[in-house]
Amino acid sequence: MEHVAAIMILVGCMQATSACREVPSPVVAFETAEECETLLPPAMEEVGKVFKAAYGKCAAIDPALLVESAVIEWTVTPAKKLEVTVTPDEEPYEVAGGIRPPSGKE
Repeated sequence: MEHVAAIMILVGCMQATSACREVPSPVVAFETAEECETLLPPAMEEVGKVFKAAYGKCAAIDPALLVESAVIEWTVTPAKKLEVTVTPDEEPYEVAGGIRPPSGKE
């Protein structure tokens, strides 16, 4: 299995920092942050063809979070920067036969 070091998050906005939504990335996971950073400008250029404002960021990620559930949250700041946080999903989830607690809490 490959080691994943970064994910690409793209956001398009109808106004400078409002009416924003996440846009699918051409590639989601990268083995190195450098790979992600290389592909980020052309990906943002494509988003900019559809939206008035395009934002993108390569976020470092623990490879285990791609196997487990993760919560990816983003916001566009008033300074027009995309902020991204990736955290483990601590919510219990349903599986066949009942509710499964988050990993490590069984």
